[in-house]
Amino acid sequence: MANGAGKHKLLVTGPTEPWSVREKLCLATSVMKSGDQNWVSVSRAIKPFAEPGRPPDWFSQKHCASKYSELLETTEAPK
Repeated sequence: MANGAGKHKLLVTGPTEPWSVREKLCLATSVMKSGDQNWVSVSRAIKPFAEPGRPPDWFSQKHCASKYSELLETTEAPK
């Protein structure tokens, strides 16, 4: 388990500010449409939905993948 947590910390790159609910929903919707292996398409699709003042690399491919992974870890599966 400790190794998994360490790996996750290495994958977390990019901005440290929290994503808005809207940005998270756009990310999840884009992944649903493009798949979780096509981060180029996901990143491009959600850039227009950035909150004002976000840096240009806010929706980088690595940051999108990292945020999606975090969302999966913190979301409970429906029973």
